[in-house]
Amino acid sequence: MALHLPKKRSKSVPQKAVGLDGMKVKVAGAAVAGVAKSQQTSSGLAGLTAKVSVKQVRSEIGNEGLRQAAIDAGRTPPSDRTLRRWAQQGRIPNAETAELAQRRAAIERLGGVKAVAKKIGRDPSSVRKYQSGQTNELRNDAKSKLKAAKAKDTMQKAGVLKPDGTPKRAVIKVTGRVHVRSGDEAGYDFRTRTLDFANSDTPFSPEESQELAAALANDDQARVVAILERHATIDYPENKGFDRYNDQFGFHFDAIDNIQIDWN
Repeated sequence: MALHLPKKRSKSVPQKAVGLDGMKVKVAGAAVAGVAKSQQTSSGLAGLTAKVSVKQVRSEIGNEGLRQAAIDAGRTPPSDRTLRRWAQQGRIPNAETAELAQRRAAIERLGGVKAVAKKIGRDPSSVRKYQSGQTNELRNDAKSKLKAAKAKDTMQKAGVLKPDGTPKRAVIKVTGRVHVRSGDEAGYDFRTRTLDFANSDTPFSPEESQELAAALANDDQARVVAILERHATIDYPENKGFDRYNDQFGFHFDAIDNIQIDWN
């Protein structure tokens, strides 16, 4: 009989995350990468990302907007032929140009410079400086307001909000390699397991669903992992025995292979 051993532990670098209630934890880089991949392949996560395709960016800000993003990044103004190639290939070769194009498109989706300035309580000139890359970070309060506005817009377009603006409930099934930790005691090791939160006696609450959707919309995949791990540790009936979740206790994903989410 063949011996089925757990896969070796991922050597990916852990990432810091802030989970629910401000809990600071470290999550596996392979789990974070798995969430990012699921955002591209899972229908329930479709559209829940702050990044949109180059084709969509081009449709939102036009050739002139893309060209201006390149100029703001200190690059030679690209020709129309080059811009068409970017859209066809789905990539902008220069990372700074790509970031400024995404930034410009996000501001356009929120109604333009003046509308964004009103939302975050700043002068339009501050928004223009951020849009052009002259300022890479807004002040804390403005930064958080812009982040929240972008997330809400993304969630709305992805169809995870009800007509009144409240979030739908996330019904989740996640497959990955899991390590269970119990303080100084040796936990049990990594093997592929599917956690079917969809059929759990304690499903994701509206608050958890909102935080999860917002984390996905902000591309904060590390926070997504932390939210999933906490729920698996404390609220998933199959995993009896844990009343707390932190770096030393609970269910921790060594890697995530797939996430399926239905929004009800």
